[in-house]
Amino acid sequence: MREEDVVMCTIPIVGMGGLGKTTVAKRIYNDEHIKQIFEWRIWLCLPEMSETKSFLEQILESLTERKIEVQRRDIIVKKLQDELGGKNYLLVLDDLWCVDSTSWHEFVDTLRGINTAKGNCILVTTHMKRVASTVAADLHMLGKLTEDHCWSIFKQKAFVDGRVPEELASMGNKIVKMCQGLPLAASVLGGLLHNKEKHEWQAILDGNPIVAGEDDNGENSIKKILKLSYDYLPSPHLKKCFAYFAMLPKDLMFEKAQLIQLWMAEGFLHPCQETTVMEDIGNNFFQLLLRNSLLQDVVLDEHNNIKYCKMHDLVHDLAGDIFKSKLFDPRAMMEKNFLKCDTLGGTHQVIK
Repeated sequence: MREEDVVMCTIPIVGMGGLGKTTVAKRIYNDEHIKQIFEWRIWLCLPEMSETKSFLEQILESLTERKIEVQRRDIIVKKLQDELGGKNYLLVLDDLWCVDSTSWHEFVDTLRGINTAKGNCILVTTHMKRVASTVAADLHMLGKLTEDHCWSIFKQKAFVDGRVPEELASMGNKIVKMCQGLPLAASVLGGLLHNKEKHEWQAILDGNPIVAGEDDNGENSIKKILKLSYDYLPSPHLKKCFAYFAMLPKDLMFEKAQLIQLWMAEGFLHPCQETTVMEDIGNNFFQLLLRNSLLQDVVLDEHNNIKYCKMHDLVHDLAGDIFKSKLFDPRAMMEKNFLKCDTLGGTHQVIK
């Protein structure tokens, strides 16, 4: 990250889904040394760059924490100059799927014109090598984890204190091999087996959906593991709550309380007893999804209660498949709830 001699450096992190690109970017973003270097740190989740103006608007909204009304490009540029002028900044573009060379170079040239100070940086995460090659010549390919690293992630999720009972150690090592070096798979399987009995661990091994040698990069494996975690959710109502995430945009940082209210409005939270409060059922469902690593990136409020959360894009894809396949009338749900998405959260973060 030492690029003090240039106005703008671009660092792409590329690798398949579930490999931990966003996790690496967050560690960089939250590193204490990075905080000292950059006066502004901006995080955007925007999958496609089709025009420069929309990206500039998102950056300005992040910096000012205000919704930008329709304005000319030159006005947006001037306001960005007022905010960023003379200050070093780190801009993270997380999960960028699509960008053409012309749009990218126009975007970077505009940023260089907005702030001519040396030492600014753009960090891009993407699973598309073509995107990474567009934004920079030098790519940072993220590799798979070793089995030891996967085991460490798995046991932290499967056991409260991280200590493994002797009777489960051998089975745990076999289950970790199913992860094929993918941290998301290790986290999901660990959450799935949290507080489970020995026979339930054996059932996972006996029903192993991973075919040895089926694929070289693990893309099919992670999809099957995510589906396995969904299949083991303990109630049909919880499964409907999970599939409901297909109604929300990818990379949305949603508010927990509002999400539970939407579940209630759809009739997904059925009390087992008359005295049971639906909000309590919703909180329990939310915690189960979080424990199974089907939700992630928790943001706490001042009282250390969960306020915001999001869903990994691969998990969101699974929710979409379930949503379309069996649980809902998609057309009716879209007509009823599409506009509610705006109330749930946002896709950007800025820290000064």
